[in-house]
Amino acid sequence: MKKITLTLAIIFCCGLTSTGYAQVMEEDEENEQWVSFYDDVHKGKFRPFEFPFVRRADIVAQKRIWRVIDFREKQNQIFYYPLQPTQGRVSLFYALDKAALDGSIKVYENDDCTVEVNWSERKSKIIPPKPGTIRMYDEELGEEIERDTTFIKDIAPEDIKKLRIKEDWFFDKQRSVRDCRIFSFALIYDQPEGRGETALFWVHYDDPEVRNLLANTEVYNPYNDAMRMSYDDLFIKRRFSSYVMQETNVYSRRISDYLTGEDALLQSNKIENDLFLMDEDMWEY
Repeated sequence: MKKITLTLAIIFCCGLTSTGYAQVMEEDEENEQWVSFYDDVHKGKFRPFEFPFVRRADIVAQKRIWRVIDFREKQNQIFYYPLQPTQGRVSLFYALDKAALDGSIKVYENDDCTVEVNWSERKSKIIPPKPGTIRMYDEELGEEIERDTTFIKDIAPEDIKKLRIKEDWFFDKQRSVRDCRIFSFALIYDQPEGRGETALFWVHYDDPEVRNLLANTEVYNPYNDAMRMSYDDLFIKRRFSSYVMQETNVYSRRISDYLTGEDALLQSNKIENDLFLMDEDMWEY
């Protein structure tokens, strides 16, 4: 009797195990995000880095600047590629565009992040529809005819070639460090037909929804696929190349408004050097 009971128990357990494996295999086949031989249980659950608390009384020097990250530079291509989602990675434009359309993050019209915009409506106005004609076959007439139509073009990811950042540099006497906080950033769209550049929208970097999105969106690591970084890591670790386009001034104007060519580049480098001296001037030897 005991042998029969033991045999039935073993058969029952084997049946449960087979059923369990079958369910897991079915789940893996249905999982569109399955991009590796293991299940990344931490995917989408990373918490963004928490910045140290800073008191207003401890800030002895501060400077607000605007800088540009050009995606065409080799070091910055990590923001630009892939143009289409692949291998669990997406470009910064794809991640922000999808989140803004879904309403997962708030986007704004200005860099102060005070005027919120509806990205779906704004996106449809950036590239206005163009009237045109198409040739089509008319079955009643038995010949090709021309019909008036309207061509609607979507924003192409390859036309997003720059990122503009508004940030504050300051010296914290409590920690004795020169630090930086990004306030907001915007994707810059290169308009066709030589119509210049325009900011698609501004994103408040310190919004919890934005930080969570950046912290859980992976980017390419050329050295180790198992140790991918996130967009939040890129910003915090300053893993990008950029140049200063504006600093706070009495006229609220950009460098390009009063200098061009080599003079503009030298002025940009001077502002960068002044930020370095902010730290150096606080010490005595």
